[in-house]
Amino acid sequence: MRVFFNAIIVQIFLSAYIYWRGWQGLPDKKYIKIPYASIYIAELAIYFMGFFTSGTGLLPFDALHSFAWVGTTWMLFTIYMTILLLLYDLVKYINRKKKIFAIDLKAKKPRLIYFCASLLLVCSVMGYGNYRFHNPVVTEMNLPVDKHSPNIKELRIVVATDIHAGYLIDKNIVSMYVDKIMEQKPDIILLVGDIIDYDVKSLYEQRMETEFLRLKAPYGVYASTGNHEYIDLGEEKDEKILWLSKYAGLTVLRDTTILIADSFYLVGREDDKCTTRKELPELMQGVNKDLPIIVMNHEPHRLYEESDAGADIAVFGHTHNGQFFPVNTIMSISSAIYNTGTIPEHLKYRSMYEIPYGYKKKDNTHIYVSSGLGLAGPQFRIGTISEIVVLNVKFDK
Repeated sequence: MRVFFNAIIVQIFLSAYIYWRGWQGLPDKKYIKIPYASIYIAELAIYFMGFFTSGTGLLPFDALHSFAWVGTTWMLFTIYMTILLLLYDLVKYINRKKKIFAIDLKAKKPRLIYFCASLLLVCSVMGYGNYRFHNPVVTEMNLPVDKHSPNIKELRIVVATDIHAGYLIDKNIVSMYVDKIMEQKPDIILLVGDIIDYDVKSLYEQRMETEFLRLKAPYGVYASTGNHEYIDLGEEKDEKILWLSKYAGLTVLRDTTILIADSFYLVGREDDKCTTRKELPELMQGVNKDLPIIVMNHEPHRLYEESDAGADIAVFGHTHNGQFFPVNTIMSISSAIYNTGTIPEHLKYRSMYEIPYGYKKKDNTHIYVSSGLGLAGPQFRIGTISEIVVLNVKFDK
């Protein structure tokens, strides 16, 4: 709750800053300034109404969905607009000291031109980012595994992480996800954590299980937990996880190892948020390591655990690859720092990853960190992609 209140404070200050900078450039005409002010008042009213009524049952799902979309969209809009307007203020300050530009940057006309240009740029970028979100890509890779699989020589694995089904990622979007997953003709489907966004109430309201029940594959549909499955919003213990198995029909592997078709092992690890999470060697006691081993693990921390344990394939999610610029660039830089080996393991931030996104072979383990299919919060992919991962695995004959 504290995080959400902090977000509100940030929203208020950023919105006020953008509002004031736009106001300074607008002509002194009531028919212009009154609608301009009305937009900000309406947005903040929607944001607060959505925030304080979420989870109370006072508003129907459609209203909460719309309020959530407007609120999260405005949040990203204010971030980008603030960055551009601060840049203008910085140049204006430097120009006052050094006289780089001949024009008066404090005058109304340059202020208005820059504000309108910034508005056009941000809206264009966000429009494209929303298009990228609604059009997931399929990332396909061929992976050779040098182990004998008695009954299966080739395996088409479809991996989807971070669906975040809920008020924002509603039933219509999940339906599109399911269609795209099934189009890949999977032999097995792996949903690697954060399948649910924040609360399970929105899933009951939409009968979201009818979409998940459409997922079918010859060797099964499996899920592992993510950090969002452990967000506590006053629900019954593990209610979100139980919904996945009881209603959505998924086989949820919670620190569980199973042998599939007497040919390969699938290991589903609990998320780091689980207080009873087991170590991987404990999960793999009794595993015949002559057979292929596939591990699902939501958060890509300590990748050496999978490689040291002898996993052949390990799939992860969680990072969203930063979700939107410049967070993706920051994650890439922090990954480069991480991989220098100069920071001791116990001092590394949880937001630092050996691989924030993509493929890496670590020892004999094929590792893939997906940028995720859905999103938490704003529905925009700016500098990143929404993806379904298809792994075409060939076992040694």
